[in-house]
Amino acid sequence: MTIGKIYQVAFFIAFLLPSMGYGQISQGGIPIQINKQKYASVTTDLVVMPAVDNLVLRNKYSRTDESMLKPFRFAHSFDVALSPNNCGKWYNTTEVNVWQLRIRSTGAYSLNLILNQFRLPEGARLFLISSATGEVKGAYTSVNNTAAKVLAIEPVSGDELIVQYEEPVGVSFRGEFLITKVAHDFIGISGDGVHRPLGISGSCNKNVNCDVANGDENNRDAICRIIIEGTEICSGSMVNNTAQDGVPYILTAFHCIGSETQAEASVFLFNYEMPYCSQNNPSTDGDINRSLSGGSLKASFDSLDFALLRLNDIPPYNYRPWLVGWNRTNTPPASSSCIHHPLGDLKKVSLDYLPAVSNSFSDSYRPKAFWNILKWDVGVTEQGSSGAPLFDQNKQLVGTLTGGSATCSQPNNDFFEKFALSWNYRPEASKQLKAWLDPLNSGVTKLNGMYINSGKTLCQPYTNFTNSDTHATIPIMSGLTKKGYYSGSNQAGFTEFAEQYKFSKNCVIQGISLGIAKAKTNPSNGTSLINIQIYSGTNFPQTLLYSEKFDISKFYTNAMNYLSFQTPVNTQGNFFISYNISELQAGDSLVVYMANRKADSTNSYFLKNQSGWSIYNSQNLNGNGSALLAELNACDIDDPLINSIVKTNSQEVSFFPNPLYGNSLLDIKTRDSIDFTEAIEVYDLMGKKLEVETIITDPNNVRLNFSGKRNGIYFVRLNAGGRSIVGKVAYVP
Repeated sequence: MTIGKIYQVAFFIAFLLPSMGYGQISQGGIPIQINKQKYASVTTDLVVMPAVDNLVLRNKYSRTDESMLKPFRFAHSFDVALSPNNCGKWYNTTEVNVWQLRIRSTGAYSLNLILNQFRLPEGARLFLISSATGEVKGAYTSVNNTAAKVLAIEPVSGDELIVQYEEPVGVSFRGEFLITKVAHDFIGISGDGVHRPLGISGSCNKNVNCDVANGDENNRDAICRIIIEGTEICSGSMVNNTAQDGVPYILTAFHCIGSETQAEASVFLFNYEMPYCSQNNPSTDGDINRSLSGGSLKASFDSLDFALLRLNDIPPYNYRPWLVGWNRTNTPPASSSCIHHPLGDLKKVSLDYLPAVSNSFSDSYRPKAFWNILKWDVGVTEQGSSGAPLFDQNKQLVGTLTGGSATCSQPNNDFFEKFALSWNYRPEASKQLKAWLDPLNSGVTKLNGMYINSGKTLCQPYTNFTNSDTHATIPIMSGLTKKGYYSGSNQAGFTEFAEQYKFSKNCVIQGISLGIAKAKTNPSNGTSLINIQIYSGTNFPQTLLYSEKFDISKFYTNAMNYLSFQTPVNTQGNFFISYNISELQAGDSLVVYMANRKADSTNSYFLKNQSGWSIYNSQNLNGNGSALLAELNACDIDDPLINSIVKTNSQEVSFFPNPLYGNSLLDIKTRDSIDFTEAIEVYDLMGKKLEVETIITDPNNVRLNFSGKRNGIYFVRLNAGGRSIVGKVAYVP
């Protein structure tokens, strides 16, 4: 076996070639390739788990148990004790030592691991690699060291994976870790293959980005899917606290996470959703790249079925991390909504248009401690929904799901723990929410939500897909001969494909999710790259602003794939994002989903061949409009009109207080008389005009009431003395 030259090449590529982030804030990179001698035993580095029967396990856990609790069991766990000291095989050189171990559990749809005693030196890297698909998780490095020394990793597709640990010679200490659990997925929740549970949640459930979820856009970003100790799935939400200091607390159910061990060995997946309604395409997966590993249990109580954790890491801005607001008044919600992951599926929303009632759940819990949804009007909850938040008519959290009997055919009787009772029913800090969510001891009964990364790093998703769209792969036909696809590999000469975004705002693009329909590579090729490019331009892509390459062998097919840019890209107004396939090699292919729209419908999609750029509906014989199934992650959103207006100064106008807090009024005093008091306008960072109460005190003075508005940055626009003036105000509820 040799790895010397291969190590040098792989090490070079790892630093020059960007890679997709595969969760747990992994550091990316390419594992060192090892050439094994043909005479080497094929079992010296292989550990095989005892046989299990997927069908038997599915039947065993196929329905909610008699207690009506709603976690979702998807995997069988094996207790093991595997480490570089007692198994696997080392490959040593003068530069780096590489340890490999193969783990197989025959018939598993995916495998996931729990590592204890995890402590790596600087420069060391740990990868998990699917033997079936080549999917890579990692690299996990010293960045992932925690006080608990635990690392839980998202499932890797297939029934065999390779654990590869790379340690440079001369590190300050020898790395250590112990694989303590191997989980055999008998359902299929991995990000690859045809066995994901997409669409098998009830058909009455609605994707969270459907119109019915209007008003839930912020709360949507707070919800995560939780894998507990590699075997069960629940839902949870990040919650705000009165200090509004961005502490990443997660609220879920006690029957999901009731111990510190479970908290440490959990994986939290964010943004797992479709970017549009997509009810007609239930089999396409969401993006599974944005996850975090591990947390610490702060408070929990079994009789009220709540658990409050603190994540080990603050979710990055590209996760769009929102902390939900709450209401602890014990007032029945006039109407309710719940955002959750039924059966581990894409994020769904359920709605009840009538008031919830106070009720008891079972003898195991405190009487009258639950909000009872008598009947859902839209959707239901299912296994995997446990711990999901219940929001009232003001979109404030009032409870978390314990269980119930609701199904699509009988959408009745779900029960949510009362946030108001969990607040301080027990005096111990470890059994109440108050000690953690009101560290200021403010006594407030209601609190609005906020983004962890507020202000300049505020990020929002954007797509040109509409709820009436369906996505498809549309072939290029020449007579009866197919010459490839309009959105990917083809013999018609198209090498670049772009989506136009008509912004009236400046923003910074942090990344883009693409709906990958097909991604196939020739194993004999080295790397198979596409080039993601951003252009400015009005009618067609014109000036190149940014370019970055991605390896399509890492893409999940029939799924959204988030591509995070190494350097955020500033844009002004209209721009285009493209993918160039000219560097793909013989035997490689790539196709991206596109909107299957009727003739003469809206188009935002462009193609390029040797003749230059053309609009899609000029190339399609049916004249159909279309859009690429893509979702931008746009941040630092600003209004470009501000740049063209005379800058305000203390002599022209004053905005006080700024920041503005709570129910205080914003006092605006101008040097010159205000021209049209009825024309004073307030906009949020998204450019949305808001209704704000205006109180006129004199020709040079008005007051604005921001009560009820969300935490964030706002722009106030007015005219005084014939001049346009814009003020930037920070509001904290």
